[in-house]
Amino acid sequence: MRTHSSTSITKRLIIASLSMMALLLAATGIAIDRAHTTSLISAEQDQLRLQFFGLLGAMEWQNGSVDMGDRLKEPRFWQFRSGLYAQVRLRNGTPLWQSVSSETIPLPMPENSPRGGQELFSEIQVYKEPFFVFQYHAVWETEDDREIPLIFSLYSSQTSVINERKKFQNQLTLWLGLVLSISLLVTALILYWGLRPLRDLATDLKRLESGDTSKLQPDYPRELKGITRNLNQLLDKEKKQRERYRNTLADLAHSLKTPLAILKGSNNKDAAVIEQIDRMDNIINYQLKRAVSSGKQNLSGRILLYPLLQRLCNTLEKVYRDKSLQFQLLLDEQQVVAIDEQDAMELFGNLLDNASKACKHRIVISGENNSSTSKIYINDDGPGISEEFRERLLKRGIRGDQYGQGQGLGLAIVGDIIDSYEGSIRFNDSDLGGACVELSLPK
Repeated sequence: MRTHSSTSITKRLIIASLSMMALLLAATGIAIDRAHTTSLISAEQDQLRLQFFGLLGAMEWQNGSVDMGDRLKEPRFWQFRSGLYAQVRLRNGTPLWQSVSSETIPLPMPENSPRGGQELFSEIQVYKEPFFVFQYHAVWETEDDREIPLIFSLYSSQTSVINERKKFQNQLTLWLGLVLSISLLVTALILYWGLRPLRDLATDLKRLESGDTSKLQPDYPRELKGITRNLNQLLDKEKKQRERYRNTLADLAHSLKTPLAILKGSNNKDAAVIEQIDRMDNIINYQLKRAVSSGKQNLSGRILLYPLLQRLCNTLEKVYRDKSLQFQLLLDEQQVVAIDEQDAMELFGNLLDNASKACKHRIVISGENNSSTSKIYINDDGPGISEEFRERLLKRGIRGDQYGQGQGLGLAIVGDIIDSYEGSIRFNDSDLGGACVELSLPK
């Protein structure tokens, strides 16, 4: 069971909320900044329009030229390079007048000119600095009733607008960052409170795994009650099924005790028969012990693997004497595995019995050790196992041979024992031409 899922959900929700909120605030900041910039530019255009009306009111036409005198009230027109410049020119571009502030500055002529009676607002570079330029095409009527087209151009530096925009952007970034931080904190608190039932469920699942409780608590929110109710029903069903299995196994083993005792009391002196009867007695006692045990397997005991496999091989040589089996043990005689001896007999007995049925004559058992596990390889020279059939072998009712013998329980029992010790089993192709069973068990 994955008990860390609620933490992962919390992290994902916080990251998703933070991302969405950051994108929303970024889009909001961009929209506000553009609106503010548009407002600044519009205000600058209005200001230049007012300056134009001031020029128009102060201008007089004398002797074919423009005369402003000292009637201009805007002091920046009289200050040297003040950032506000004005020019009056004919429609063909001939300058008639320009402000004192721009006397040493060659004012560039804008690319486009307005039509008569119209204004035009644009941007331009003056000495490689950004400026706004306001143009108005006026028709001046002289005293002798002549109409002279004049273009008024006012240039205003963008420095103040740029500085104002940067200042506003810094303040906007500060406030939006503060809003993001507060929103993130509030969102985290809401998620932490809202996902508390999932954390409680993860805690209960962990206690369920460790065996500290047998079912989930009922006091969960309405959204989780369906899940917890179904899980509790599944746990109850599994518990009853496990109890039925243990009771059936105990009844079967107990019913075999009497006929086995009769066999043991007979006068049969055959050593092989006596050995098999003793083995059956051990198996029955072992199954009785498993039937009344519901905990995990004990990994504290360790057994030597070599003598156990040697006993099994000697027995199988007698059982399959018609095949003239050749067992080859390539194991370290000191190799140990952390497994109960009866479990090991059941495990390797089933595997070696299957290998004996499948092989032609030869079975090779080898092994290797690493820091925490022991690996055992059982190779035979039989026909092998097809890849599509390998994954089904450990299922109950599936036989690994084609002889029609058994009920298909041997390999299922092998799988149960392997799982109880947190080991693994794999079926591969063998160098001998048949199948190779690879076991991994705790050392």
